[in-house]
Amino acid sequence: MFLKASSAIMLPRSGSLAREGARPWLVASYLVLGVPLTSLVLLDGAIPGASLLWLMGLLPILVSARQGGWRPVAVAGGIVSAIIVATHLVLSATGRPVPDLLPGTLAILLGTTIGVGWLATRIGENEGDDEESALTDSLTGLPNRRHARVFLETMFGAAERGRPVTVILFDLDHFRNYNDRHGQEAGAMALRHFAELLASSTRRMNLSARIGGEEFLSVLAGSEEEGARAFADRIRESLQTAHLERGSLTVSAGVAAYHPSMRSPEELLASADLALYRAKEEGRNRVRVFGKDVGSDDAREARRTSGTGDAEGSGGIRRYGENTASLGKTPPPRELLPDSLPQFGTGRTILLVEHGTDLEDAVGGYLRREGFELTTIPDASSAIQSLGREFDLVLTDLHLPGLSGTELVRAVKSRWPATQVLVVGEPGQTQFAADALSAGGDRFLHQPISLPEFQTHLIDALARHDRIRSEHRRRHRLSKESFERADESRSMAVHGILSLARAAELYDAHSQGHAQRVAGYSLAIHQGLGDRGHEIDAELLNLACLVHNVGMLEVPPEILNKTGPLTPEEFERVRRHPLTGRQILEPILGDELILAVTGWHHERWDGTGYPDGLAGEAIPLAARVVAMADALDAMTSTRPYRRALTWEDAVRQIRDRAGTHFDPGLIEAFNAALPDLHRRFLRQDSPLEPKGRSEESIAP
Repeated sequence: MFLKASSAIMLPRSGSLAREGARPWLVASYLVLGVPLTSLVLLDGAIPGASLLWLMGLLPILVSARQGGWRPVAVAGGIVSAIIVATHLVLSATGRPVPDLLPGTLAILLGTTIGVGWLATRIGENEGDDEESALTDSLTGLPNRRHARVFLETMFGAAERGRPVTVILFDLDHFRNYNDRHGQEAGAMALRHFAELLASSTRRMNLSARIGGEEFLSVLAGSEEEGARAFADRIRESLQTAHLERGSLTVSAGVAAYHPSMRSPEELLASADLALYRAKEEGRNRVRVFGKDVGSDDAREARRTSGTGDAEGSGGIRRYGENTASLGKTPPPRELLPDSLPQFGTGRTILLVEHGTDLEDAVGGYLRREGFELTTIPDASSAIQSLGREFDLVLTDLHLPGLSGTELVRAVKSRWPATQVLVVGEPGQTQFAADALSAGGDRFLHQPISLPEFQTHLIDALARHDRIRSEHRRRHRLSKESFERADESRSMAVHGILSLARAAELYDAHSQGHAQRVAGYSLAIHQGLGDRGHEIDAELLNLACLVHNVGMLEVPPEILNKTGPLTPEEFERVRRHPLTGRQILEPILGDELILAVTGWHHERWDGTGYPDGLAGEAIPLAARVVAMADALDAMTSTRPYRRALTWEDAVRQIRDRAGTHFDPGLIEAFNAALPDLHRRFLRQDSPLEPKGRSEESIAP
């Protein structure tokens, strides 16, 4: 993660300007070496102990230590030693006396170089630790590298949950030349002036930080690309017109907005870095936006020319950002750069339901640009019929012709629980909003809907959809593995459920044997489907039929055996039995086919069935098969309120109601199965009781 040291934004020490300020002193310290050189070469070592004057070589070694680390110290020690050795050779070649103490002095200098180098390295490490524990840059007063990386990591997490986040990398143009021309103090004042510009323009909820010598980072929460571009342009224009004490400065900026395809803060930072690189390449003093001004061609070129990590070496993308001096000057690591900005909607499906074009006009173009497969339907009835496939998200208006948006919401969440439903309505429609959310809607959005708001809710909704689907797959896998490991447990669970189903039939003397007859009819129709029936497991279909009416346990016997018409309240009790059945079976069996048959065998092709009003292909095929078989047995069986129909009348009604009650596509299978169906009717044949998974089959 970004917070870890291995992948954090590693920034230069806040003392970098101090180290740059040490350079004039370093030059002066080398000039001091003229004293021993003059004594030995021009005065022939006339000054007593003149060779000890070479200990002045310690001065450039000590001054070099201010630059941090052992390398500057080693370079200084090498230069001083080379001067001493060269002097020794010149004295020997010209016949002049070589002081006896000269070799010892050289040894002292070399030993001191090693010691000072080690000490400088340790001090540098401690300075880094001290700065890392602070939150503020000592020169500018802005947040420092530690604060910046913590904030960016936090905002990236918020972006993954749907909140827009944009980052801007600023780099002062030709700042090193400005320092050389006007001096270090002028450079420090220019940095402080730019920091004040950033601080005064950055809102409290955002953050601007100094991340390098002349590099700055702004993290804008809740901001889109164009808003960030405007922010960066204001800063750029303010600096360009500012009256600095000496000379003038300009700044280049690279902007990148979080995109759902990004996997880490490093990718977001690298995108801004590529935009900054383009701004520098085009002449500086400008703002460029990744994904707008910088596209796939730039990313591919950067992938071709960039290395695998920072110029500092072996860390690769895990150390990306450590060498801030390279930001905007060399392409980012190719591992962090996409060939193009991916469309995060690729492979995603959205159903948009509205009677008009307001939603289509507001978000339709955006969804298509992002690669979503968008299906637009003008009414709830047609939308319900389209639920034969699972959508990632449904976006619906509340006011629809025919069925209401609330009924659509209920149907969607019943058929596809993971599908996210965003309901759109007027601000004052509080009761409608409450009804939609009670029906299962996931979020209520007010009209007119704004694209930034919609993007936030869209990203959040898709993340929830994926989490629910993942959890469902995990539970299904564990359930399947558990059943496969324990045939005996499964057998006990199945027989327990069958006992409940038989108990439900005992409530109604006229329905005894109904489940077994429905199972036989369903399996015959399933046989008539041919290749189309391969998606239905015959064993599970048989079991589903045997338990499909288990929810009748909730209906009192006096209602089931009533000879007169049912009251609306009594009929509502009967209509609830599919939902009750699902609730009973889900924690015990949990198979989708069994739950579909139990919950939707009373749905009708035209959407007038119950409990959810599903229609057409939205009703699972197995449930449509069982609905036809259930009706055939019901019509040919005597009920308290009517006599049984003849076989011929029942068959005719099945055919006549194809396209309203029943799937017209099943009529061919029904006709093909008629001989078998009639034989079963005459014999009242029953399927075998299902057994454990270890048995061959539970087919009749």
